[in-house]
Amino acid sequence: MSLYRGEIMSEFTKRITASPLQPLASLSFRLISRLDYLFFDALYAISGDSKPNQDEIDFVKKNVTFIYKSFERQNMATRLYKSIQSYYPGVKVIIADDSRIPLEIVGDCVEIIHLPFNTGVSAGLNKALQAVKTPFLVKLDDDELLTRRTKIGEQLHFLMNHPEVDLVAFCPLTAVLCKNPDKHVEVAYNKFSMEEAPRKLLIPHMTKLDDSHIVMGKTPNCFLARTESIKKIGWDDNIRMIDHHEFFYRAAGILVAVAAKGTVIFHYHNVFNRKYQSYRMDIESDLIYIRAKRILEREKLMEKMKLE
Repeated sequence: MSLYRGEIMSEFTKRITASPLQPLASLSFRLISRLDYLFFDALYAISGDSKPNQDEIDFVKKNVTFIYKSFERQNMATRLYKSIQSYYPGVKVIIADDSRIPLEIVGDCVEIIHLPFNTGVSAGLNKALQAVKTPFLVKLDDDELLTRRTKIGEQLHFLMNHPEVDLVAFCPLTAVLCKNPDKHVEVAYNKFSMEEAPRKLLIPHMTKLDDSHIVMGKTPNCFLARTESIKKIGWDDNIRMIDHHEFFYRAAGILVAVAAKGTVIFHYHNVFNRKYQSYRMDIESDLIYIRAKRILEREKLMEKMKLE
């Protein structure tokens, strides 16, 4: 269970979400997170960060497809699509949606893959991944937004100049705490060396490739990556919700992932959304499956060692 503590709400938010205060807490969160986004957008603009110029837009459109999974948060999914198009107008966006009321977005650049209700994150991402035709993809969650510091074109150049790297993760700025994204990633993800994985990392955990890029066994779940590299790993369809750690566990020794300091993706997951949280916290079957999978892996490894 310790590997998935990040997936579990605090007791405080659980109590608020289950109480009569839930509607007020949810509304307050939405308002504050909106103000957070506007504040940091203005701050970045004052600091000299600009939106992509036409050369970067054309560069990204030619090489990148955005993918994300949507479930029961139609407003968020639509807001993210508009955010992507405001930074990179004309770029292809593929959304896998398994909401009870199907997601509908009008746009020439969007493809929505409708799935049976509550199919799950992993299966949805695999469907979206299969539809990607560009050499690179950006994987996001539907509760994220681009910022002036996402700098996708810059990170795309980095990947093209570093063939040994498969994936570049962006640093999330999470409402309403809004901790320094660089420091948050270095502290929160420093512990994920993936030493428990069956294969060693190709480049040691926390190796600095330059002043901005640090190799990590597990990075934030918003990233730019080589499409073919992600297709080698994919997501386990049997895992409905807690796919993040499992993906990087299987990627260890196959892919090289780095986090890019100085980049920012805005993250505004509303923990007081009672309806959504009831599904998000339904993870017991995932935990049982993952435990059984690990036991089987260890047994196979032991058998292999005996044969050798």
